[in-house]
Amino acid sequence: MQLIEDEASFALSLLLRNGWNELSRARIEPLVSGLSDANVFLVAEDDRPLRYLKIARDNAAAALREEILRSGWLAERGVRVPAILRFEDGADQAVLLTDAVPGFPAEASPLPAPRLIDALARGLAELHALSPADCPFDESLAMRLSRAATAIAAGEVDTEEFAPRNGGISPKALLARLAAKQPAEDFVVAHGDATLSNLIVDADGTIGFVDCGNVGRGDRYLDLAVLSAEIKEHHGNKAAARFAQAYSHCGWDSTKARFFLDLYEFF
Repeated sequence: MQLIEDEASFALSLLLRNGWNELSRARIEPLVSGLSDANVFLVAEDDRPLRYLKIARDNAAAALREEILRSGWLAERGVRVPAILRFEDGADQAVLLTDAVPGFPAEASPLPAPRLIDALARGLAELHALSPADCPFDESLAMRLSRAATAIAAGEVDTEEFAPRNGGISPKALLARLAAKQPAEDFVVAHGDATLSNLIVDADGTIGFVDCGNVGRGDRYLDLAVLSAEIKEHHGNKAAARFAQAYSHCGWDSTKARFFLDLYEFF
């Protein structure tokens, strides 16, 4: 606990020295954030809404810049994403302060499960209805497989994090299997990391999206596979079937869902 408190105190003192006086009365708490390698903090004050702070260095700073670009692109199209309150891009680090999207992460939503599942399906379908031809960000299979290969070469893939179905297989072997069995792509604007924690659900069922650094033109199952698997884990098989039906896109392709779920092992 002391380590966490020291980490938050150090981040806050560093920013105050650099002129971030709007945080002078803030309490900050370290968080964990999806695919991002940035340090993420919850920023709280008694008289203000919650905010989020991300501090990224080196390669993580480049990823944070992508998150800003992609979130801004979504915001221009009416998608609910965190509003940027302040951004500072220095030589050695990038710092981002955003507001909190109204609502709760889907994994902690107080909505009844059937209503929650329907809202998630509707929100994802609305995102996927954006024109992929207008999207400048590439999350195609070719791009994702290339990034997976880079991660393997850098020793960044931990097989202990693999799902039990992939136990005992090496990262190189799994990647080779995926590369040899690539499905035809049905392009949409995908979130790219559509976990329950990255989908924010308001009281009326409106969906917002956070951690948007992997948004791009990709297959719809890039999102569907991950979100369906998490719904199944948290709410059971019937809820996952309800989600597939509510999303209602020409039936559910189980083979494709398994492929993209295996691809997600690298991210």
